[in-house]
Amino acid sequence: MSQQQYILNRLPIGLVMMDCDCRVTSFSETASAILGGERLRENLGKTIQSMHNESSRSKIEWLLQQSRSEKTSGYASMLINVPDMILQLRISQLHDANGISGYCLILYDITELTSSPSQQGQTQEETAAVRKLLKIPVSMHGRIALLDIENVASLRAEGHYTQVSSAGVQYFCNMSLSQLESRLPPEQFQRVHRSYIINIAHATAVVREDEQFVIIMAGNVEGKIPVSRGHLPRLRELLGV
Repeated sequence: MSQQQYILNRLPIGLVMMDCDCRVTSFSETASAILGGERLRENLGKTIQSMHNESSRSKIEWLLQQSRSEKTSGYASMLINVPDMILQLRISQLHDANGISGYCLILYDITELTSSPSQQGQTQEETAAVRKLLKIPVSMHGRIALLDIENVASLRAEGHYTQVSSAGVQYFCNMSLSQLESRLPPEQFQRVHRSYIINIAHATAVVREDEQFVIIMAGNVEGKIPVSRGHLPRLRELLGV
């Protein structure tokens, strides 16, 4: 059995059950460990949206809307990044003889699949600070795909989310650019603009166009990426130009 298959077999999966009005009715022990048992108990009988702050609430609303869409076959999924975990959330409809009877929120802790191992004796803050990504989780055809970071050419901010370019294909990642920057190896991934991070290994040229420097990347959908003046000295140092 491969290391990845072993991790998949022991992947922590939590369940939160809701009624048709999205009120929390019950939860599993694993969900309690992931989200906090006291927090879940306090929210029994309340809507799943009320458990989250305003920014996260919109994501839960989006998941619920997607699960109700005929195009998604009754379920939808997305990623969230918390201080020391990366979670895949999936909401699936439940049915009885009268139609939709409720929803099930499924939580997959995919941290081990995407991150380097933490060290024994570290605090949560230390773990979050040093646990680097080995793979970038992206959405692809209704599922979560894991991209090897070596194959990722660049990342572009898209609001609170990120567009990831790899092998000439663009993918959607639920994590923000700043979240990814803090989790990617700094010697390999360099911020060149407030909206862009590049993988130095995929850089092929730096050119000047009018008053703007741009970097040309292999395997990047956009071809040319702008370089801001503040980031240019560090980039030239890394590339020796």
